[in-house]
Amino acid sequence: MEATIDRRFALLELLLELTVQQEAAISEGHMNELMRVLSQKQRAVEQLVQASEQLKNERTERGDSPPVSDEHRQRNAKCDEMHRELMAREQASEKMLSDNRDDVASQLQQNDGAKRAAKGYDQTNRGASSGGSTLDLSQ
Repeated sequence: MEATIDRRFALLELLLELTVQQEAAISEGHMNELMRVLSQKQRAVEQLVQASEQLKNERTERGDSPPVSDEHRQRNAKCDEMHRELMAREQASEKMLSDNRDDVASQLQQNDGAKRAAKGYDQTNRGASSGGSTLDLSQ
């Protein structure tokens, strides 16, 4: 059981480290890097789920066996704390990514509007210069 607690702790540390990389990739707009980090996180999350299930099964099977050491009890409590932190940071990352997506969409709409205005202005100027209404300044 203590080995499973240690494994869970190591996986949560890895996930928190990857979350830092994820946050940086999002804030810098590096989507390729974000996808790489998310792929690594997916594997670590799958391993964490397995470790958590194993820990649950070991607790059930253990029954009245001697308890785990105080150190591992504290480490397990730290795991719970790390898991809560991870979940909060994941929510913040999702919001940051969503906000970035909305900003990009807004910028694209503004650029599209500016292009249409410039095109309309260009057509108006061409029409005026080739439309025949010119001022004769020869006299």
